[in-house]
Amino acid sequence: MTVLNNRRLFARLLREQAPADAPPAGGGNRPAATQDPAAAPAGQAAAPAAAPAQPQTQATAPAWHESIADEGLKAFIQGKGFKDASEAAKALQDLEGRTAKPASADEYQLPVPDGQDKAFSAEAAKWMHEAGIPVSQARSLAEKWNAYQAAQVQAADAARQQQGESDVQALKQEWGGQYDANVELAKRAVRTFGADEQTLEKISGALGDGETLRFFHRIGAHLGEGTLVPGGGDRGAAPSGDPEAARAARMFPSMRKTN
Repeated sequence: MTVLNNRRLFARLLREQAPADAPPAGGGNRPAATQDPAAAPAGQAAAPAAAPAQPQTQATAPAWHESIADEGLKAFIQGKGFKDASEAAKALQDLEGRTAKPASADEYQLPVPDGQDKAFSAEAAKWMHEAGIPVSQARSLAEKWNAYQAAQVQAADAARQQQGESDVQALKQEWGGQYDANVELAKRAVRTFGADEQTLEKISGALGDGETLRFFHRIGAHLGEGTLVPGGGDRGAAPSGDPEAARAARMFPSMRKTN
């Protein structure tokens, strides 16, 4: 009895460990739930495996600038990175505000340096208005021009001062020990004829500092010699052989006698 029970246990164990495609002991078909799909009866196709579920994708709306027919314009807009048409229109409005031509030339209000005539500024404003230059750019150009002119004047003054110092050094070498006396004669001539600073600047600008000092020295020398006397008279007439004195008499006809 014990041996029979062991055999049944062994047979049952074999049935439980039998391959899936082996028919069960005692014949008969296996339940449909345990059949292998690959072992379908001949002439009957196995049922296909269910395909994995695909995630649903939502359709993406085209970019707002895709409707532009001109490819070059479309590429330009795309390169600017505007997120929508409203942002592009705002950028255009800002640009037009900065680059618009003013209604009249008077709106420029170009800066004019202190002490300079405004006539040139008014004329330049007309040119800029005719050219369609915006107000901000016009003022920027005027400021650049004023700075350039100021630098030019400063450079000219520095060069003239340097030349004047060079002329004085040349006169010191030329006159030697008589330099101070000759300068005093030149100053006497300036005082005698009442030449103001503006007059001296004009003469010096035309002749140069060194030649101006020589010129007034010659006049002062003639005054000391009595050959050129302010106020006219016989002694006021310049000798025919003295061109410098004659030139001085023509330049200063309103000479007056000093005590």
